[in-house]
Amino acid sequence: MKFEGGLGVKAVTTWLPGTTQTARDQVAAGRLTAERVQQLGVTELPVTPDLAAPQMAVRAARRALDHAGWDPSRIGFLAHARVFHQGHEKWSYAHYIASELGLPPTALPFGIEALCTGGATGLLVAATQLLGDPSLSGALVTTGERYHAPAWDRWSMHSDIGYGDGATAALLHRRDGGPDDLHLLSLTHSTDGRLEGMERGNQPFSQLPMQDRTTWETNVERKEFYEAVGKDVFPEAARVHVRASLDQALDEAGLHPHDPRIRLFTMPRMGPRLVDVMYGSLAGVLKAETVLLGGRTGHLGAGDMLANMADIVSHRMLRPGEFAIVAGAGGGFTWSTAVVQAPEQ
Repeated sequence: MKFEGGLGVKAVTTWLPGTTQTARDQVAAGRLTAERVQQLGVTELPVTPDLAAPQMAVRAARRALDHAGWDPSRIGFLAHARVFHQGHEKWSYAHYIASELGLPPTALPFGIEALCTGGATGLLVAATQLLGDPSLSGALVTTGERYHAPAWDRWSMHSDIGYGDGATAALLHRRDGGPDDLHLLSLTHSTDGRLEGMERGNQPFSQLPMQDRTTWETNVERKEFYEAVGKDVFPEAARVHVRASLDQALDEAGLHPHDPRIRLFTMPRMGPRLVDVMYGSLAGVLKAETVLLGGRTGHLGAGDMLANMADIVSHRMLRPGEFAIVAGAGGGFTWSTAVVQAPEQ
């Protein structure tokens, strides 16, 4: 999706709990091998002892609103994306977040179920709301994840992903000449729906969440999927769809892949082997530096794209006028690409 003139990312933030589990401790306890730690690509993972995912999302959103200097009454739309359990069944977590923030009655709370591309999908939905409704001043996108054992073992759920607790938030608006953290120039998605079977395998449809199991282990489903279709289907699909999303995003942003103003290409917060399977074919396509930012957070579920944007801003990784390409990936399978720019001084 092309945003003529760019949308303003007024603020983008990450909220992480202060407690962590370290890979070193997991190895010392015999839960992980050193080789497995290399595969996960993390040194530690943030872990909340008490907060539910939407509670963390409220904290991230408040941080974004405070940073922007915006009153909640200016928000006309809220999208919240998640991967895992939000604390209650049959419950609208998006409405909870809107209520806790004090959003006005005209602000629509919207829940997004798009697995790990949920944050990117939230940005897209929020952007379409802003572009389609001139009366809308701003839109909030939040994500929140808590991977609680025994249902979700953050260290062993996936061979190439360590899962961290935390939340993100982004405040979007139409550019008005005021200060912004970033400008969003384009956001694209490319999907291969055949790959939904990676999360389903040959398992029958259940009647209840976690039916007949206490721990969610997706390795079984992936093994069944690969036995049926072959192991080449995922890397082949990734090469096609990563490139398609990237090419469209650059075209809509009016950029050539070798434009020297493109400084960074940030990856999803997944292990290096999995990142290479999905993005290794782009070697030489871009001149920008490829950056992995999840070593101390792990994968933040639906929040990777927003967390990467937040790090770009907080660590001043772009000079004024420079661009970053922010990649996203999630089960189903969808690959996303956002092009953002640091505002000119």
